[in-house]
Amino acid sequence: MKNLFNKKSQQKVLIILIMLILTSLFLVSCQAEGGSNDSLQSAFVKLLRTFDRQLNTLIRTIMKDFSYPLLFSLLGISFIYGIIHSAGPGHGKTLIASFFLKEKHPMSRSLLLGAIVSLVHTGSALIISVLMSFVLTGLRGIFRIKMQSYFILASGICITFIGLLFLILKIIHKDHPHIKENSKNIWLIGFTAGMVPCPVAMMIMLLAFSKNAFWVGLLSIIAISAGMFCLLAFIGVVIIFARKGILSVAGKLINQTEKISIIIEYISIFFIIAIGLMMTLTILIK
Repeated sequence: MKNLFNKKSQQKVLIILIMLILTSLFLVSCQAEGGSNDSLQSAFVKLLRTFDRQLNTLIRTIMKDFSYPLLFSLLGISFIYGIIHSAGPGHGKTLIASFFLKEKHPMSRSLLLGAIVSLVHTGSALIISVLMSFVLTGLRGIFRIKMQSYFILASGICITFIGLLFLILKIIHKDHPHIKENSKNIWLIGFTAGMVPCPVAMMIMLLAFSKNAFWVGLLSIIAISAGMFCLLAFIGVVIIFARKGILSVAGKLINQTEKISIIIEYISIFFIIAIGLMMTLTILIK
C-alpha cells in the first residue's frame, strides 16, 4: 500500500488538495459577491435586514426613553450582528485565509489581523459618516451611491499590488526561504481588507447624528467591530492550524515539508493577486 503512489504522485495529490481548499474559499467569495439569488443567500439577506431594523428601532427607543437594559440589548444585538455580518460577502475572509496559508505565523497574528480589519472597516465608516453629516451634506445622496464602489476599487488595486509585491519578494529571496517576512505585511493586508466602509456602521452613525446620539451610535459600532473581530480572528486561527496540518501530513508522506511550504506560499500569493483583480475588474466592468 505504501508503494501505491510514488513521491511525485503524492506531491500532486497534496497540491490538488491545497488548490481545492483555496479555490473553494475563492469561489464562495465570488459567488457571494456576484449576488447569487439562491434561497440561502435570500435567507441571509433577510436576516441582516431584520437585524438592521432591530438596531434602528433600539437606537430610536433609547433616545426617547433611555434605560440600561435597552442599551445592553443594543450592544448584544450589535455584537451578534457583527459576527453574522462579517460572515457574509467581503470582509477579507478569503484574503485572510490566503495570507495565513502563505507563510508561518504565530496565533497572536490572527488576533492582530482580525483587529486591524474590523477597526479599519468600522473606523472608515465612522469617518465618512462624520464627513457626510457635517462637511459633505450637499453631496450625501450621490456620495452614498458611489462611495462603496470607489472604496472597493481602491481596495482591489491595493490588494493586487500587495500580491505582486509578495510575488516579487518571493522570487528575489527564493534561495533564502528562511528570511523573515516584514511585519508590516500584516498591516498592509489588514488595511486593504478593511478599507471598504461598513454600510451598517454608516447607517447607525448617520441615524445617531440625526438624533444627537453620537455616543449611542459609537457604542453600537464598537460592539459590531468586536463581533467582526471574533469571527475574523477565529478564521485566522483555523487557517494557521490547517497550514500546520497540511505541512505535517506532507512531511509524513513525502518528507519534503519545506518544498510543500514553498508551493503553498506561491499558491496563496496567486490567490491574493486574483482577489485584488476580481475586486478591481468587478467595479471597472460595471
